[in-house]
Amino acid sequence: MLVGCRTARHFVKSTARRFIEQKRLESLTTGNGMSSPSSTHANTAPVVQSHFAHRPQHVSSAPSRSMEIDDQNGVQHYPMLLNVTHIDMTSRADDIRAGLIDTFLNLERVDKNLYLARHLLKGRNSLPVVYGGQVIGQALSAATATVEVGFVPNSLHSYFVQSGNVERPILYQVDRIRDGKSFCTRLVKALQDGEAIFTVQISFHRPEADSIVHQLPMPEVPAPDSLEDLSDTFERIKKNANIPPAALAMIGFKQKEIPPAFFRIFSFRPVDIDSYLCLKKDDHTAGHGHPTDAYRSYVWIKANENIGDDPRLHLAAAAYISDATMIETALRPHSKRGFIPSMALTLDHSIWMHTDNFRVDDWMLYENHSTIAGGGRSLIEGKLWTRDGRLVFSTTQEALIRTAKNRPNASPAK
Repeated sequence: MLVGCRTARHFVKSTARRFIEQKRLESLTTGNGMSSPSSTHANTAPVVQSHFAHRPQHVSSAPSRSMEIDDQNGVQHYPMLLNVTHIDMTSRADDIRAGLIDTFLNLERVDKNLYLARHLLKGRNSLPVVYGGQVIGQALSAATATVEVGFVPNSLHSYFVQSGNVERPILYQVDRIRDGKSFCTRLVKALQDGEAIFTVQISFHRPEADSIVHQLPMPEVPAPDSLEDLSDTFERIKKNANIPPAALAMIGFKQKEIPPAFFRIFSFRPVDIDSYLCLKKDDHTAGHGHPTDAYRSYVWIKANENIGDDPRLHLAAAAYISDATMIETALRPHSKRGFIPSMALTLDHSIWMHTDNFRVDDWMLYENHSTIAGGGRSLIEGKLWTRDGRLVFSTTQEALIRTAKNRPNASPAK
């Protein structure tokens, strides 16, 4: 969930601005220079109409600011490059849509294929670490800004390399791997202090007519209107004197560590709150001491306000959401029996985007299923459904889950 979450790593002092200057000099020596805003989107005629066909351009394409000279070493740089706006999703007078645009789409174009993000979001209150879902969404926005109108992202495969610091900006470097008639490929590297913290390869597809068509049925679960919002559930259950220790610990952790604005922006309604909060007793009918459905979860999710019609914003917000519940799906059955991880973080995250025709301000069901854990790693699969039963995202995530040294594992060994 957090970008690497390796809080012990020391950030080196090389600066992002020198990296930008290096790329500018390389561009000048190869004769590429700055690209015209209109050149990227010339002569585009999508075969099938897409929601991306007339996307507004929120990513800034303004000319780069004037250069200054560093008096210490004579190297040119962009002034005030390291200024960061550390946001809590309450920017612009508590306008949720504007806050989400700041979070995902308002990247500063500092040079060809280079985009800077200054609006950064914590994943946990106690750590100065950037939330991994935001980095996925921003990298997707940066890559989208470099493809022709009419192409829609169809998949991404990402790796979290090391932790990102919310006190420093993130520079997104886009490598245009290929531009084809039907598909485009981009490789995006997120950098801080000249070092990679995240990499992702993204494929874009020009929509085309169906050939074969099929889809698994959506799981039959209670409707979101019949369920309680997670933030309300926390307050209600905490008043129960007989609450199990594992449930109390989980509630305490979430209330302490999850930024309050997260629940202000999004509503989360678990389908089975007893299972979600470790209130339900195991029946011990399956292998390894857990019931067969213990490693599966269903949560209804939506943005609390209308966020507009820009499909890029809905895709970025959905990518952000897709990172929110996967690790805990793998951990929950073990935590219920006393396991306390010393480290739990995302190693890699993949998304297959089956359509861009959905809205995150409508209820969506996120289904997670952890299929295996061992050797310090766990695999979790996900499916994101619209309320009317359309599968819009398929996801996978590998997580690193460690226990403290010399601490016995409370979950049965495999």
